[in-house]
Amino acid sequence: MAAYCRGLSGGYHVTIVASKMEDVMIVDSEKMKAARDRKALTQEALAHQARVNVRTIQRAENGSPIRHETVADIAAVLGMPVAGLIGKAKLAEPAVAEGAWEMPMQVLKRVESGEAVIADLERSVMSSLACSAEPTPDNMPVLRSAVKLLESLQRSPWSETSSSPLSFASLLDRLEAVANLNACLSELEGAGLALYVATSTERVRVPWMTDMGLRSFDDDPPYYRRALRMQIAEYNADRIRLPSWVRWPLETVATDDDDEVPF
Repeated sequence: MAAYCRGLSGGYHVTIVASKMEDVMIVDSEKMKAARDRKALTQEALAHQARVNVRTIQRAENGSPIRHETVADIAAVLGMPVAGLIGKAKLAEPAVAEGAWEMPMQVLKRVESGEAVIADLERSVMSSLACSAEPTPDNMPVLRSAVKLLESLQRSPWSETSSSPLSFASLLDRLEAVANLNACLSELEGAGLALYVATSTERVRVPWMTDMGLRSFDDDPPYYRRALRMQIAEYNADRIRLPSWVRWPLETVATDDDDEVPF
């Protein structure tokens, strides 16, 4: 029986600015309503947790097209993958030439408040931080400060000493973290940079405590867990597109197309 023991690691990615054409999806209203009922959430409560307008939730449940990143935010709150909310034939995809391969992309939103980042970290079992901005002598002090602050707020699921997701010992500690992040975001903007984030639900093997410490094994059942992706990039759009591949701290397990989502 093979064992896995991995640590949190980062990397650099190339930023691709979002195009004017936005990918949209049509949600399966029955699946969404059933998932919302299982979570005992009203439309208003779901909208609040997903940080969208309640009209967006109503439109989704009425079969209107919804942006891909919005569906991802809703799915993360409901604790299920995006595929669990839509039917295979209901995904609106751009035409691709026969034989061509299109790299899967992910849309990240620009962060406007430290509260939003803290709230995401408090709900995410794992997170990833990367930077695609070109470091220069002028912006390096700001990048150094931002990376140190964000890394201090990340929690590794492999840590035996700190809990994951992020938690605070007191309300004062949380307020100070939000204030520090707000100052960090202002410094990034002053340097022509911004922090972009996206949440997703990943199928991962969760480590558990053994006599040798935290371990996960290849025959352990995978679970769906919320993940947060953070990217520091040049501030030239409210959204950016990046290749969807991320090096997560937990082993991800692919979902077969024929598998039913266990919800």
